[in-house]
Amino acid sequence: MKVIIEDHLLCELVNYNKVPGKSPFPNEVIKAFRKRVFQIRQAYNTADLRKIGSLHFEKLKGKEYEGKYSIRLNISYRMIFRIENEQDGRIEIICIEEVNNHYS
Repeated sequence: MKVIIEDHLLCELVNYNKVPGKSPFPNEVIKAFRKRVFQIRQAYNTADLRKIGSLHFEKLKGKEYEGKYSIRLNISYRMIFRIENEQDGRIEIICIEEVNNHYS
């Protein structure tokens, strides 16, 4: 599966395992985010991800989250993304938009 990380900070976390300055996320969230990105890249499609119960893969509700999904990083944080398909429709693309604190 193809992964596109749209947020510059999150891209730095995955590619370089660090960010310039103080990180806005706790270390455990950064570690979980990198692990989840690895899991997404290893999956053949989103059906594989849905089978992993610990991800809590879910479609989000509400007007501002229309067409978006989330995966849990820990009890408080989640990764928000949308799913697109390549033109031939065979390859799914996960476009990671943000990581946020679910309860703030």
